[in-house]
Amino acid sequence: MPVAVIEAKAETEDPLKGMQQAKGYADCKRFNVQYVFATNGHRYGEFDKTDQLPDGPFLFPEFPTHDDLTTRYSKDTGVDIAKPEAAMLFMADSAAYTKPRYYQDAAIRAAFEKILRSEQKGSPARVLLSMSTGSGKTVVAANLLWRLHEAGRLTKPALFLCDRDELREQAYEKLSNAFPKGSVGIVKLEKGKNAAKNAKVHIATYQTLGLDDKDEGYASFLTEFYPNNSFSIIIIDECHRSAWGRWAEVLKRNPDAIQIGLTATPRQLRESQSQTADDAAITANNVTYFGEPVYEYTLIQAQEDGYLAACEIVRLKPSVDWQTFTRQEVLAAKPVDARTGLPAKEEDIKPAYNAPHFDDDLLIPERIAAMCNDLFHRLCASGGPEQKVIIFCTRDIHADRVAMQMQRLYALWCKEKGQAPKEHYAFKCTAEGGSDLIEVMRGSGERCFIACTVDLLATGVDIERLNAVVFFRYLQSSITFYQMVGRGTRIDEPTKKYKFWLYDYTGVTELFGTDFITRPPRGGRGGDGPPPPGEPLPIVEISGLPVEITPQGHFILMRREGRDVPIPVEEYRQEMIRRVLAEAHTLNEFRSLWIETQKRRQFIDHLIGEHYSPEVIRELSGLVDCDYYDLLAHFGYHSAALKRHEREAAYLKTHSSWFTSVDEKAAIVLRGVGHQFGAGGTDALESELLWEVPEIKRVGGLDALKIIGKPVDVMREAKQRLFGV
Repeated sequence: MPVAVIEAKAETEDPLKGMQQAKGYADCKRFNVQYVFATNGHRYGEFDKTDQLPDGPFLFPEFPTHDDLTTRYSKDTGVDIAKPEAAMLFMADSAAYTKPRYYQDAAIRAAFEKILRSEQKGSPARVLLSMSTGSGKTVVAANLLWRLHEAGRLTKPALFLCDRDELREQAYEKLSNAFPKGSVGIVKLEKGKNAAKNAKVHIATYQTLGLDDKDEGYASFLTEFYPNNSFSIIIIDECHRSAWGRWAEVLKRNPDAIQIGLTATPRQLRESQSQTADDAAITANNVTYFGEPVYEYTLIQAQEDGYLAACEIVRLKPSVDWQTFTRQEVLAAKPVDARTGLPAKEEDIKPAYNAPHFDDDLLIPERIAAMCNDLFHRLCASGGPEQKVIIFCTRDIHADRVAMQMQRLYALWCKEKGQAPKEHYAFKCTAEGGSDLIEVMRGSGERCFIACTVDLLATGVDIERLNAVVFFRYLQSSITFYQMVGRGTRIDEPTKKYKFWLYDYTGVTELFGTDFITRPPRGGRGGDGPPPPGEPLPIVEISGLPVEITPQGHFILMRREGRDVPIPVEEYRQEMIRRVLAEAHTLNEFRSLWIETQKRRQFIDHLIGEHYSPEVIRELSGLVDCDYYDLLAHFGYHSAALKRHEREAAYLKTHSSWFTSVDEKAAIVLRGVGHQFGAGGTDALESELLWEVPEIKRVGGLDALKIIGKPVDVMREAKQRLFGV
């Protein structure tokens, strides 16, 4: 079980260099460890999360022993790892997920520490994990439950509770991989019985348990099949979206269970007037109920780590969105009912309409056409119109109009190109219909490209190859916004999708970095829900307005003062390059730094530690085939940005005389260095696997280099030649 991070430094460096309080604390949080050590092999320094102070230097022989660290860890964390209950901390992951990402393991350990501290105090074990959409929360749940099972803690079944069928199916797949066959069951009624009765892990939706039923049917399935305290562990998936009481009944009936909330957006909730006192105590605030998140992994961290796709924000503004239309102005425009086409009644027209009313209460066809036209041309300019895109619309009638307009633009484009249109290019997908096309959109590269929705695709649907998320609607909820953005964050290796576009036509990206506070839902129309009974309220439509789309700039997300902040892409790049130039003033200095493994790794760590991600810039600049060396040399020192295979070819050609001048076996190794760079970049040259490459291993690897000098010196020269071409 890891309790510390060790940073190795060159022998000649000060071991305390970089041991600032802020960096130490950030590393402790990121890896969920208690200590950070740094050493040059002779002396060491340390940072302790408890007192948040760096200390040292100390002589390296005085480095804490295993027993010393064990005692310190127990004292500083309040977790007595000598007790049998602490066995969960030392259990291995499921065979299905033996290589979790560092943050997934950190999240599980943080959850276990909170559980153990709670149990030692005799208080209920309540845990909140906050991890960005796409970071693998379900894999975390699978390994967490498996470790608890191996530690003998699943004395009763575990319950995984979610709120949509899609999430249930995804959870079933992941959890079934982790446990033996038959150990995971979906809660449903089969021949009058609970189909999951004999399973160790039960997966249910709120609807299945009857928690969406009203009056006498409320919690019917839960009451019939699950007595109080039926579960040992309960995991609430996406608990921020269910925080108005649907999971409250399950938690209240199982007070002795370990209760874990998974969320991408921990939600602070305002008081609801309609809640009972008991419900309010549980659902008024996730943080109040579960406590502060024991571990957080943000969208920006995941993008910096390269686990989620980078996001390029394009802000745009329809010209009419700066206007407010009075009742008199609307009447002068000869308004009609958008549904019937009949003249609108004066009493149905509001005193005034501004941008947030557009497409909800006031429809402007020219505005819809201008936005669709602008988007279509942007798609054509960035890979072609046949890309996977979600457009978030205001309501169903708006989604219908947008889908029709996008389909029309595509048909005209196909006609101009002389090709047959593909099926279902643009389609509406809301509660009214179209959800059956989602699987087609996910699986096919030949059909179903543009999904026009309201809320239906905001959560629970993974479309890995999604290229763009588009906002044609206004939003006030940060939670809804982050969930919608999360649809585009997954990387798709087969299609080489490492970034996605976020087209913002309504200013919603201003919600980045705002507090996750959402008022309780009130009655009335909204989202994809069914309209209230009776006649639908009229939607006023006016035509004949000139509309233009004004570009507002390109932006990238960055973490500043603890908040997500969109800053201009060029400003981000310039700030990162200034940081590069501060460490290496010239290209020669940069090259010398780059070929020294320790210096290069520290240099990259310094960039990432200050929230500058070369990976993000590489993706946004379309230089994914370039090594970091060429990326930074290009923007920092104006050298050509060679692709990895181009640098490989230049190295082999330029230095062919060198290869022929040395021993034949050594030459094979040196050429192999070029081949491996072309395949995997600088990292491939610093991996132990380099010496397992067949062509290199066959001639003796390092022993072959000894024929012409010290291997470390020969490799340094090879790198100098490689990065000098």
